[in-house]
Amino acid sequence: MNETPPFIQPEDKPHKPETTEAKSTVAPTAELDDTAIINTGVLSNQPDNEPTLRAAVRCDVGARERNEDSCLVFSTEAGGHFSLVPFGLYIVADGMGGHTNGHVASRIASRVAAHYILSKIYMPLLQTVGPPTQVPIQEVLLDAVQAANTAVFEDDPEVDSGTTLTVALVLGRRLHVAHVGDSRLYLLAEGKLEQISSDHSLVQRLQDVGTLTAEEATMYRYRNVLLRAVGQGEEIEVDTYMRLLPRAGKLLLCSDGLCGFVPDEKIQKVMEQDISLPQIVDELYETALASHSNDNVTAVVVDFSL
Repeated sequence: MNETPPFIQPEDKPHKPETTEAKSTVAPTAELDDTAIINTGVLSNQPDNEPTLRAAVRCDVGARERNEDSCLVFSTEAGGHFSLVPFGLYIVADGMGGHTNGHVASRIASRVAAHYILSKIYMPLLQTVGPPTQVPIQEVLLDAVQAANTAVFEDDPEVDSGTTLTVALVLGRRLHVAHVGDSRLYLLAEGKLEQISSDHSLVQRLQDVGTLTAEEATMYRYRNVLLRAVGQGEEIEVDTYMRLLPRAGKLLLCSDGLCGFVPDEKIQKVMEQDISLPQIVDELYETALASHSNDNVTAVVVDFSL
């Protein structure tokens, strides 16, 4: 994001994070609408090839002195006669480094949003008695981002801080997304890498109106200026998306320390390699550094088979 503040608090000294991997193995479920009835007592015969959600994470300080990025991965694993729907929650937040508390803003936003979504959507999945719970999923995601926005805005009203926030929820074969800022969500499937989210940045707006070309945008002086960010006001405008996922593919959530420096074609080549997920996120990170990224780098890669 923007320039790093000129000081580092002692407790903020960076450390190199370990690449982590999580796996979820769950039984299939009926397709879910935007307003979904979550039935926790579905009787299911276990198939030979159970749906899986596997994720790997690299969230690294990169070329900066402090990591303004935060991320969160939550995937479930359940076995037995009664199945849970495939569930995965993936979040990336990139604090505004030119502001005093960007690292605090990203931490607050990611955790507040995750807590809200898990309490409203995942916890009802665990109930063992009572009727199915009806959940307006897109409304929950909007409320989660608004809760995150309020938490960041009210954390210290005298301090200017903000963050991007990209939330991807896999529920059954549905992908639900809430997004603010210029972190990105990609879908890789059937040989195509597709950007699902739209950047809320000045440089993207100038490209949209034809003032800048894509090539000029990479060198534009103000390319890190955001038009929307969590924590910058009492209300926030949020993009939401919902789509049916293919049977197999990969998701990538990343901060602009990766996608702002590495072309989509290179990202796709790395993600298509026949290597492990931890190796993929590590190579995405190394590719960003080799492309002269001067920012923190976060990559969350999710391999799904549903």
